[in-house]
Amino acid sequence: MEQKDDVSWGVSRRPVLLAGIGLAAASALLAVYVGSARVELKKQAVLEECQSSSLAWLEGTGIAVRHWQDEIKEQRLRISESETYRLFAGDLAGADSSVTSQMGGIDGSAGQKFTGSQADRSLLAQLSEEIPHIRGLLKDYADQSGFADARIINAAGHTLLSAQSKPAALSHAQREAAVRVMKSGKAEVLPVRPNASGLMLDAFEPMFGLEEPHAPVAVFMASRPVLADLTQFSARPKPEELAVGVFLQRSAAGEKAASPVWEAVGAPLPKPVGDDLSAELENLGGSLPLALRESAFGRNAVYSAALPLEGGAVALEIPAAVVEHRMFQAALPVYIAVSLGWLSFLLVCLLVWWIGVGRQQKAVASRLKQLHQTVSRQKELLDSVNISLDIGLFMADVKGQIHVCNRAFASIVGMGEEHIQNQPLFSILPEGAASELLGRIRQTAISAKEDGCELWLESGGEKRLFRVSVFPFLDAEERSLRESLRGSVVTMKDITEFRRRSERQRQQQKGLVEAFTRVEASADPYLAGHSHRMAALGELLAQRMGLSEDSRNTVVMGAQLSQIGKLFIPRELLTKSGRLTPEELAEVRKAPEHAAKILENIDFDLPIARALHEMSENPDGSGYPCGLKGEEILPEARILAVLNAFCAMVSARSYREGKSVEEALKELRNPARFEQAVVEQLAEVLETTEGMKAMKA
Repeated sequence: MEQKDDVSWGVSRRPVLLAGIGLAAASALLAVYVGSARVELKKQAVLEECQSSSLAWLEGTGIAVRHWQDEIKEQRLRISESETYRLFAGDLAGADSSVTSQMGGIDGSAGQKFTGSQADRSLLAQLSEEIPHIRGLLKDYADQSGFADARIINAAGHTLLSAQSKPAALSHAQREAAVRVMKSGKAEVLPVRPNASGLMLDAFEPMFGLEEPHAPVAVFMASRPVLADLTQFSARPKPEELAVGVFLQRSAAGEKAASPVWEAVGAPLPKPVGDDLSAELENLGGSLPLALRESAFGRNAVYSAALPLEGGAVALEIPAAVVEHRMFQAALPVYIAVSLGWLSFLLVCLLVWWIGVGRQQKAVASRLKQLHQTVSRQKELLDSVNISLDIGLFMADVKGQIHVCNRAFASIVGMGEEHIQNQPLFSILPEGAASELLGRIRQTAISAKEDGCELWLESGGEKRLFRVSVFPFLDAEERSLRESLRGSVVTMKDITEFRRRSERQRQQQKGLVEAFTRVEASADPYLAGHSHRMAALGELLAQRMGLSEDSRNTVVMGAQLSQIGKLFIPRELLTKSGRLTPEELAEVRKAPEHAAKILENIDFDLPIARALHEMSENPDGSGYPCGLKGEEILPEARILAVLNAFCAMVSARSYREGKSVEEALKELRNPARFEQAVVEQLAEVLETTEGMKAMKA
């Protein structure tokens, strides 16, 4: 009899067993599919975070490098645009080769017999008296500017004058570069090259004659050690400890090769990168999105990104192991959740099967007891998590009745949890707050979209500010449960201290701006009056344009600080009535740089320093200091540019009368220099009573 029961059990249960195995396999495949999709999303999020942090580092390094390049170029221009050296080079431009061959015995000309005419002999004698003095000036400037070598080269590629008493002969690449610059009249920078002191950068600037300012008469070459500078840029704090900053350039050999060759700049000498990386850099113009690729130094696989620079690019490499470890850490909770979910599903299926096919009630009861214990432990876990939350949480229906709440919410309203459940909102919260919440709960239940607001409530004997978030109560398919419970889940977070800290920070920023304004007023009352008028008009203009609070504060505070950079400009240049010389104009145009340097380390939590730095840029790219154009310029900077120009035009100075509003607006209607949408909004502001009052500020 017992044997018959066993056989009967085996036959009747086999289809159920096969179905269970099939269900387990299908659920495993589904878990793998869902888990894989979630893991890919996590990995993509890690890559996007690395991309964002890498781009921030690259942009910051690029700004620093471009500023450094501008400083070096300015040093070169002081020689190439100097009238003394241009006159010297012009005197030798038309001289016979017999004269230039006697200019110091450089480039293989030493010991050549003079074969020129008597006029050439006289010119040589005159220059021989001037050369020691000019060479001394050139040597002093080269030492002061950190140039290892500075020399003037003629059209034939021969050295006319060098800061060194015994200069080395020009290399083939240097001579070819000098000849190219002489023909094109455009500056050129050669790739970084190795030398005994580390790495050297050769730059060439055309020197134009005084009588023919568009015809080059010579080339100024400056050689500067750059290993220390590049090392300093690479050492900037990076988003990852093991990340490495790399500077890349097109090698001199790459310009003549069938396929361009890029190389990583480093000591003791630049190293060519792999063919794939070189081709990718060439195709994208030095710009690389974050991706897995070969390291520029050819060691290991890395995640790298790059941004172009003048003459090359700057890249950031993060070891692949670091990024993959972060991906694994991000994906680990998904693996655990999917595994637990699948196991839980199998457990439930097993319990159902056991209950359905079990022959003994005792075994069924035992399994039910185990299930009850598991659920109890899970409930205890959820309860402990709920208790540990410091954010108030409750669920209410569209009638305003609270069904569930946590301990944090009970603490906020000063009641016990058991006294809150199944009670209406109006018996728990003040009438105004209850009405506000009920309206948002109903709207959220209807629209199935989350909502939020801020509420002041009496909690703990004082007024506290809470950030309230209202979420629709949805089913698994994100549809509102209209046929059963319609309502919302509400969270309440105390943001009182955060708001107080924010207010204190705003007051500190306001005090700092007022301090800067007082400095402007003490140095030049006109600057302070100009800033005050800009700020008054900026406030009205920001309101009319519907700017966000951050953008409005950036415009107003930027206007108040707009003239701070001019405190470092000589007053006589700011008040000069005549035309400024190129040197004077260059000095005046340093005001944005001064302002940016003063404000760059002050935490306004707003892009004020950048806005002031870009305030003098023009939409067509003709502005300064960086020649940005169009959307490259910060929107707040474009607004400040219009306000600054307008206030300067209508203000009277000691050397001129102020223009009328109509005349000023007419000049502002220049799309090449000013954002026309801003100009039109300003014109509308000026037609209002508030605008006219601001004009008199």
